[in-house]
Amino acid sequence: MIDYLDPDVAYLLGLIVARGIIQLEGTLKTIMIAFPYKNLEVEGINTVINQRDKLLISLDKIVDRIRELTDADVRKVEGESEVNLIIQTHKETMFIRNIRKLLRNRTNYYEFEIPPEIFEVESEDIKKEFMRGYADVAGSARKSNRDKQGRHRVYLDVLNRNWKLPIQICHLLQDHLGIPVNTIAYGHPNIRDPKLEEYNKGRRNAWAREHQIKIYADEFTKIGFYLEHKQRILEELADENKKRGFTRHNFCDPCKPVRYRLKPLHPEENSDLLPPEIRGKHFDNFRQICIALGCVRFKVCQGSLKIT
Repeated sequence: MIDYLDPDVAYLLGLIVARGIIQLEGTLKTIMIAFPYKNLEVEGINTVINQRDKLLISLDKIVDRIRELTDADVRKVEGESEVNLIIQTHKETMFIRNIRKLLRNRTNYYEFEIPPEIFEVESEDIKKEFMRGYADVAGSARKSNRDKQGRHRVYLDVLNRNWKLPIQICHLLQDHLGIPVNTIAYGHPNIRDPKLEEYNKGRRNAWAREHQIKIYADEFTKIGFYLEHKQRILEELADENKKRGFTRHNFCDPCKPVRYRLKPLHPEENSDLLPPEIRGKHFDNFRQICIALGCVRFKVCQGSLKIT
């Protein structure tokens, strides 16, 4: 086992990769993690929860866990739509050196990737702890996340500027933890504005929203949340899925021929907001974007689906 990677470190890495900003130069080393809440209330099947109040309570346990791990000053700072967790130390500790190494000296969530060590380690607990950390910050379980058949889902958000992270999270979930991903709603004009409705209203960049990785709630219980209010809602949604007798969702097979509904060309397909790998290309389905960005599953099955 990698000696500087244990479940506690993996959980903190998940928090940081989700919404962390790191400042390690100078005498004061600072890591700030934002826990956002878009809506004050979150609704489950039979429960409506005030996210702010519950988040502040749940974070106390996380503060204690991080303080014990880092031997640093750890505190909560409340904002209008988020609570920031701030970790600070004047020492160049082993913990600080490990974070530098694991995150390859990257400094913010726009560029963070899943550390290769998470994939390489044999411990499933470490992989799950990383995903719980990520989900506690950037995951949402709510009734409104259901699909067209009414099956409830968990969403994992990735900020739009980070295009590498969605397929890495998908790979970790499906190939390392055995949890199928329902879909990835990329912040791409072909996915978010397929009929050019926003574009025709003058909102040219309305598509450049966060990417959302969507997993069915009953599948995501294998990961779960440490934040109590999110876990409570998740359990309600998962139970409802089970009561309705939905069959297990299939794992993505990017090499299986699929007849996609063709989308019109979008003027923003050439936007500078898109990474070079997909800029200037047209996509009719999210799987095609995954392939263009380096989907591991597609590499394994040797690419029978072509990008145009």
